[in-house]
Order: sequence, then C-alpha cells, then structure tokens
Amino acid sequence: MSQSLIFVTKSPAETKRLGERIGKLLLPGDTVALIGELGSGKTVLTKGIAKGLGIKGNPVRSPSFIFIKEYPGKVPLFHFDLYRLKKPGELNTVGYEEYFSGKGVVVVEWAERAKNLLPEEYLEVELSFINKNEREISLTAKGEGLKERISCLEI
Repeated sequence: MSQSLIFVTKSPAETKRLGERIGKLLLPGDTVALIGELGSGKTVLTKGIAKGLGIKGNPVRSPSFIFIKEYPGKVPLFHFDLYRLKKPGELNTVGYEEYFSGKGVVVVEWAERAKNLLPEEYLEVELSFINKNEREISLTAKGEGLKERISCLEI
C-alpha cells in the first residue's frame, strides 16, 4: 500500500527546504527515487535532503558524468544520477547493490531508468513543472515504515 502527498513549491529555495524536511525523516537504509524532466528540481531537492541529513556545506552537484557520488556524514548520502544510463546492467560495473546495504541514504535521480533495481521499500518523488519557478512534487511511500514517517510532512 502506498500513500501520496502533493506539495507545490514556488521557488528553488522552497524545493530545497522541502528536501531538507524530507532529509530529517530519513534513516540509514532508506532510498529516495526521484523522477522528473530535466531541470525539474531533482538536484535542488537532493541538496535539501543532504542538508536535512546534516551533511555540511553545500557539496551536492549533479554527478552527471559518473553514476554515483558519495557524501560523508553521520548518515552518508549516496547520490545516483542515471541520466546517462543506457541500460540498467551498466550499474553492475559500479557495485550498486552495496549502496543499498543500509549504511546510508540513497537518492536516485532518473530512477525510472532502473526501477527494477530499487529495493522493495522506497520513497518515490515525482517533480513536475507548473511554470518556470513552481513545481508540483508528489511523494509516494512504497512501504509502511516510510509511509508513517512521511505522513508527518502534511502538518
């Protein structure tokens, strides 16, 4: 069973703040699957998640020329960017499975390109354009543990 929450952000700063709120709810072993067009705010949301996890500074950039970027912290962030992925099997060369072992939080941009590789439970975040600055962001918890934690974002 899954539950969806819909948010509208009116600027990149609001998108980042939503990401920070999400990041504060995540635990080691959680996965966030980001889906959305180019420029829809996936990396901005990831920056907020990193901040919410307590990762210092503003280190997150889209790792478009590599598949995975690691950000150390009390809860590490493993940031996947699958934009350049041609077929899911390409991830086997980077040992992607070990990132889902529970040591940190995994955020996957362009997750629709490798949905069959995601764990059974994850948070699906779909970002879509309303206009130049506004985004509709839909959160769907795939799994009971995430559903319970994410439900408090409604408040």
